[in-house]
Amino acid sequence: MVAPVVLITSGAILSSGLFTLYGAVNDRMRDLNQEYRHIVTGPDGTLRTRAQLPASGAERVTEIRRQLPLLLQRHRLLHNSILMIFGGLAVLVLSVIAIAIAVTAHLDAVAILALALVLAGTVTLLGGMVLAARSLAMSRNAIEYEVGRTLSLSTDP
Repeated sequence: MVAPVVLITSGAILSSGLFTLYGAVNDRMRDLNQEYRHIVTGPDGTLRTRAQLPASGAERVTEIRRQLPLLLQRHRLLHNSILMIFGGLAVLVLSVIAIAIAVTAHLDAVAILALALVLAGTVTLLGGMVLAARSLAMSRNAIEYEVGRTLSLSTDP
């Protein structure tokens, strides 16, 4: 069995990478929100209707309106993934404490509890990784949509 300390270290490294992704998705949503506001706001500060937008602006608004909900869902998945991994790490830390008590006090019941905690922490880490993988799949879908939409634009005047 892998020692809980190795799992804790791996989970901490994984969560660090997920924090970076979480921040990138957050920044992308903020950028898209700002771009959307810029496109739909007229020179006088009023909001323009879709009919008042130039064709390229209307197209970009359509793309942004499609992408923002996907990014929000991906952001939520990453959020839940990070929280689940943190939960798994907390359980693994508890397992280390239980192992120390079981070894020093020679208590079989605490040893069984420690094993259960290691297994629960590992399964929880796995759950967090599954959520992160779902987020990654969503990222691919969003990129395919944006590139496909761009490539479908007419170059005729």
